[in-house]
Amino acid sequence: MDHPAGGIKRGRPSQDGGRRPLTRDRILWEALELFSRQGYGAVSVRDIARAVGIKESSLYSHFTGKREIFDALVDICWQKAKDYFHGSGLPFSGQEDLSVFYRQGGDLEEALLQTFGYFFQDPWNTRFRRLLAIERFHDAKAGELYRQLFCQYPMQVQAAIFAGLADAGLFCRRDPQALALEFYGGVYLLLDLCGSWEEAQPRLLAHIRLFREQQAL
Repeated sequence: MDHPAGGIKRGRPSQDGGRRPLTRDRILWEALELFSRQGYGAVSVRDIARAVGIKESSLYSHFTGKREIFDALVDICWQKAKDYFHGSGLPFSGQEDLSVFYRQGGDLEEALLQTFGYFFQDPWNTRFRRLLAIERFHDAKAGELYRQLFCQYPMQVQAAIFAGLADAGLFCRRDPQALALEFYGGVYLLLDLCGSWEEAQPRLLAHIRLFREQQAL
C-alpha cells in the first residue's frame, strides 16, 4: 500500500543528548494529544504552543500551521506502524510475504494477536485513530484517511491472508473478501469498545478462535 501522505518520518519524541525531547517532536506529541481529545478543528496553534510551553511565534519556526502538523503526524504513525510490523516479522501490506499466518508450524493466533495488539497499545496510533474518528465527518482528508487506514487497508490484507489459508488447505475455500468482512468486523468493534489491550486481548483471542473453528478444514 502506498504511503497516504508525504513528509517527515519519526517515532516517539526523540531525545536531544539525553535531555529533553526536541521542540519539534514535543509540538507533534502535544498536538496529537490535543487533537485526539478535542478534535482537530477545536484546537488552535495557540493551544498547541501553550501545551508545549513555547510562544506561538516559536511554533511557526517549526511548522507553517496545523495542517503541516497533521501531515507530519500521518507520517509518524505510518512509519511507526511499518517499523513495528517489520520488526516483529509481520507483513505490512497484502503485497508482502503473508506466510507467517499459514506456514506449517506457525501460530496463527499469536500472529493475529501481534498484528492487532499494536493498534490497541501504541500510544501514537491509538491517539491518531481517535483523532481521525472524531474528525472523519468534519474534515474530508481525515475521513478519507480513516477509511483508508482502518477500513479498506485492513480488509485488503485480511482478504489476502484468508486466500492464503485456503490455498494452504487450512481454511475452507470461500470468498476471501466476505471472510475479511466477517472477521475484521469483530476486530473493528473491539477497537471502539475496549479502552485497553488488557480488556481487548481475551475478547480478541476468543473471536480468533471461534472464527478459526468455523473456517478450518
